[in-house]
Amino acid sequence: MHHASFLSLPVLLVTAASCWAFEGDVHYGITLWLALKAGFNEREAATIATGSERVDSGDMQYLDIGLMYACLGKDDVGAKRAGAHHYPGTAPVPGPVAARAVVAGGDAATKAAIAMTKVPPDKAGFMLLKLGEALHILQDSWSHEGVPEVPLRGKTGIECDPARAWGHPKARGGADSHKADLTRHWPADTLAAAKASYDVLLQFAPVGGVKRAPQAWDQIRPQLDGFIKAATKSEKRDWFVGQGITDVSFLEGISLPDGAKPFDLKWEGARLPPVPTHQSRQHHVDSALLDFFHAFFERWMTAGDFAALGAEFGPAAPARRAELIARLKLWRIRDHGRVTELAHTSRALTKEERARVDAIAGARASLARYESSLDAYFPLLPRIEGVSPLLPFFIAEGAAKGTERTAVAAVKFRHAPYDAVAVLAVETARGWRVDSIVATVDH
Repeated sequence: MHHASFLSLPVLLVTAASCWAFEGDVHYGITLWLALKAGFNEREAATIATGSERVDSGDMQYLDIGLMYACLGKDDVGAKRAGAHHYPGTAPVPGPVAARAVVAGGDAATKAAIAMTKVPPDKAGFMLLKLGEALHILQDSWSHEGVPEVPLRGKTGIECDPARAWGHPKARGGADSHKADLTRHWPADTLAAAKASYDVLLQFAPVGGVKRAPQAWDQIRPQLDGFIKAATKSEKRDWFVGQGITDVSFLEGISLPDGAKPFDLKWEGARLPPVPTHQSRQHHVDSALLDFFHAFFERWMTAGDFAALGAEFGPAAPARRAELIARLKLWRIRDHGRVTELAHTSRALTKEERARVDAIAGARASLARYESSLDAYFPLLPRIEGVSPLLPFFIAEGAAKGTERTAVAAVKFRHAPYDAVAVLAVETARGWRVDSIVATVDH
C-alpha cells in the first residue's frame, strides 16, 4: 500500500458509499434458522451461522476495508479478498470494473459451496465454520448481482481506484445507497438466496454420522415472508423469537432503526483481538499530525459537548462548523439505522435536518458509549512497511491543497459495524483542523 494522492478537499462535502450487502439478520439469523430447519442441532447450526457472520469483519482474516485497499492506497490482497468474499466473479482483480460483474448463483458464487457438499462425513464436524463462509459468499451474490459501482468517485476529495474498488451496483441503489442491505427491498432475491443456502445445507454430509431429518422447502418458505418484510430491528427480533430463536444479539448494528424497543444487545461471536493502544503507530507519519488525530479521536469517542469538539478541532467558518458538528453527532448515535439516510447524504444538511440530529443525539442513551475509547474501534491491519499492527485508525497523508497539507484518517467503529469512516483534515495557520467526514459501508 502506498500513500494516497487526494483531490482538493471540498468545502465540508460529506458522503457515504455502500460497499457490501446483507447483514447479520441474513448471514447469521437466516443461516441459523435454515440450518435448524435442515436438521442440524443447535450447536452445529450456531457454528455454521457464526462462520457466515464472521465474514463481515468478524475475524481478522476478513477485515478488508475498502478505504484502505482501494481509496487511501492500493492493496491487491485486500481487494482480491473482498471480491472473493462479497463480490464473487471470474474476472481478475485488479481489473476493469465493467468486467467484474456478479452473477447471482453463478459459478464463482457457488464454487465454495459446492466444495462443502463434497466434504467427507468424517471431516464434516470440523468444517462447519467453512460451510458458513461458503454460504455467505453465495448469499452475497444475490445482493450484489450486476456491475459494481465505484464508491465516492472523487466527490469527497478521495479518489478510489476503479480497478480495485467495490460498491453496490447501480440497479441495487448504487454505491451511495444502503438499499442493497435491506431485505424488504428484495423479496425475490432474499428467497432465492435462502433457497440456494438451504440446498447446500441439505447436501452437507452428516455430522458424526448422525442422519438429519430436514423439513421440506415448500413447508418453510412461507414463514420467511414476515422476516423479509420486517422494517426495524424490533420487527426482526419478534420474527426470530416467534421462530424459537431467543438470542437475537446478531441483529446488533444492522442498518435498520431499532423500532418499538431499544436494541442494545452485543453479539459475542466475533473473533477480533483488542486494539492495544490509542495511538496509530505509523512511524512514517508526521508526529504533529499523529498527535492531532490521537487527540481528536479520543475526544470524539467520549464527547458529550459536540459544539466544543467542533470548536476545538473543526473549521472556523460558522456554517461549515455547524455541518461538522452534526456529522460528529451522526457517527456517535448508537442506533445508526435510524439516521443512516442523513449520515449517507452527499449534500450539506438543512437546518431542519440538523435540528433532527440534535434531537436524536440529545435523547437519553442515544449515543454509543464505551468504558475506554479503545473499545470503540475495530483493529486495523494495514499491509505497509513502517506500521505496527492492530491500529485504532489509519492515517494517509495527501497532496497539498494550495499551500495547505491534507490528510485522512480511516476508522471502523464497533457501534457501526457495517461502515468505515474517514476524517479529512487540512493543515491551516491554526494547525491541523478537521475539514469533513466521509464514510463507506464496509462489511
